[in-house]
Amino acid sequence: MKHWFPSIQKKLFVERRLQRVSMIVCVCALSVSVFGQEPIPVPIPLKEPAVKKAEPVALLAAPSGVDLKLQLQSWVAEQKVKNPAQLKTIATLLVKLESPLTAEEKLTLALEVFSNVNPEAKQLIKDYQLSNLLPVLSSPPILSEGEADTIYLTNVRYYVARNLTQFRMVDHALTIFNTIKPDTLIDPAGYLFFKAACEHHLLQKEACEKTLDQLLNHTESVPERYTQVAVLMQADLETLKEESLDEISRKMSDVERRLDLGNSGEKVQKVEDDIIASLDKLIKKMEDQAKNSSSSGAGAGSSSSPNGGADESRVKGQIAPGEVDKKKLSNSGGWGQLPPKKQASAKNIINRNFPSHYRKAIEKYFKKLATQKANTNK
Repeated sequence: MKHWFPSIQKKLFVERRLQRVSMIVCVCALSVSVFGQEPIPVPIPLKEPAVKKAEPVALLAAPSGVDLKLQLQSWVAEQKVKNPAQLKTIATLLVKLESPLTAEEKLTLALEVFSNVNPEAKQLIKDYQLSNLLPVLSSPPILSEGEADTIYLTNVRYYVARNLTQFRMVDHALTIFNTIKPDTLIDPAGYLFFKAACEHHLLQKEACEKTLDQLLNHTESVPERYTQVAVLMQADLETLKEESLDEISRKMSDVERRLDLGNSGEKVQKVEDDIIASLDKLIKKMEDQAKNSSSSGAGAGSSSSPNGGADESRVKGQIAPGEVDKKKLSNSGGWGQLPPKKQASAKNIINRNFPSHYRKAIEKYFKKLATQKANTNK
């Protein structure tokens, strides 16, 4: 009896378990038959991907006369000016800021204040003023050390870089422009305009487009003359293609500018090499097109035509496209010049395919280099 009872209990336990399982199965089957569909699982909420917001572009604006007066007064106080004559002169200048002035007029007044307080600024403003003589370049700490982020540094550097641009010293000007943080500029529109002019001349397309966008869309009170020229620069950059004859012509003009300014160092020679390589590629490309055109004409039975072929513009011993024979760029072989046969080939192709002003630009370029070479050998 005591062996039998546990077995009965175990059997009852198993039966109850089976009954519970059967009930669960019936309930599930009933839910499917009653509702006509399986239970819809509750979706787990997904985390939405973070959307990276574009960084807002700062809106630049010239300070009002009142704000600029307060900034200059604060700067003068920091310089601990105590001379009564100096303070009287400065006070006379600051009073003028209470009248309506353009950004350029405000800048001129601020530079006068700086000159009255700081001898270094006075000398620098004198050295880089616009005249018929090119300025003697120098690198004092005020122009070359660190970023310019104060009303004094930003505006003195802007004055120098702006005038260097008008002297056509765009390389030096752009170096200074790139150290300026425009938040404390008195003439931010002028800063962006002249900076864009440097980038445009040096064919820095991406940087120039960014600067022009800031000028036209995120700067207040831009003078109409700046706006008109900026729009023209934008349109010009849109049509400028890399290694086109237009770009080559501009690089040639830039070499002429550098030579006029007395620059004939490694940078100029690097541009020279780029021009020769680009011309070489262009000539090779056009010769290949002429050959293909001639071959297709010959295949159509026109090989006897006097107009077929491109032998008149073929350069014998042509090297691979884009490569430059360094021997022909040496001083002994005519620095920065194409050999006579390649010059003739280039002119022939350019005369047939491009407007006359490109031919004139290239002829002027070669004459300029020949003159420079002759002067160097004297």
